[in-house]
Amino acid sequence: MDRLASEKDVVRAQLSSVERQLQSVKVENLARAQKVKELETQLAAELARATSEAEVLVPSYRADAEAANTRAKEIYDAAEVRLSRVADHARRQSRRETLEEVHARGFDLTADIESAKFLEDEAGALLSDDEDSASGSESGGDEDEAPEDAAPEAD
Repeated sequence: MDRLASEKDVVRAQLSSVERQLQSVKVENLARAQKVKELETQLAAELARATSEAEVLVPSYRADAEAANTRAKEIYDAAEVRLSRVADHARRQSRRETLEEVHARGFDLTADIESAKFLEDEAGALLSDDEDSASGSESGGDEDEAPEDAAPEAD
């Protein structure tokens, strides 16, 4: 009976120890669960803040991208006009030089040469206007197209 009472006391002590350990684990789990909830709350707040910042920045970036695209198109259009004028000037200069060569061989092409010089000077003036406007503000598209129609080339 003493042995049974002794075993009973040992089992009760073990049971009490296990209950204390279980209670300790429950307390730790509750503390961890509370910490997880706090972290989730912080994360949700950070996510909401980041989302609202992104919602503010995205339209600004879109506007910047649209402005950059518009500016690139303006630059492309100006370069295209400039290239057209350079090609026109080179073509007119070549025509004048050809007429001068023919004139040097004894043909009377004075009127054609004078006309070619006038057209070449006019194309050169357009080029210098382009260079001035490129260093300052950009010129409009209506001015760019008018000189081609003003003095058609005589072939």
